[in-house]
Amino acid sequence: MATPGSDIQAAQGAVTGNMKMRTQLEICDTVQSDGGRALVAYYEEHRSRNALPHRKQMPSRPLLGIMSHLFMLEPVDGDGTDWRFRLIGQEVVERIGVDATGLCISQAYEPDVARRNANDYRDIAMKKMVRITRGTFTGIDREYLDMEIVHVPMIGADDTTPWVLGGLFVSDDV
Repeated sequence: MATPGSDIQAAQGAVTGNMKMRTQLEICDTVQSDGGRALVAYYEEHRSRNALPHRKQMPSRPLLGIMSHLFMLEPVDGDGTDWRFRLIGQEVVERIGVDATGLCISQAYEPDVARRNANDYRDIAMKKMVRITRGTFTGIDREYLDMEIVHVPMIGADDTTPWVLGGLFVSDDV
């Protein structure tokens, strides 16, 4: 089912069955994209006040220029073995060609990728760390996209649960 006026597939049909996402990513030490730098600066500004970004602060004025590149992940269980996409910006949806809002990573990704991502998200959220990766998606006809993904910890809508705020920045957006 397509979104009205576009060729974007609804998540249920696009990442089920044998068409699940995979990623080929490399962990990096530095951010290259302007959007990634803006997201890290936003996180660092909060950390300088001994705080984390908060779901209730979104949309945020400092991030308005990159809001369409952002996504949020919420843990589904207390162990963080699966995570749900709570929000996905329109630029991410258009670039990937799928709106996975509401899906769990176990539904959107191949099982080995979902497990790896869950471990990464748990580390980001619990250890309050920034994770920068660069690479490509595979399995959804988007292998040509060179991207940078930046993840930072945030506090969820319930004021206590650690979530992950991410940004996806494609090379021609840099």
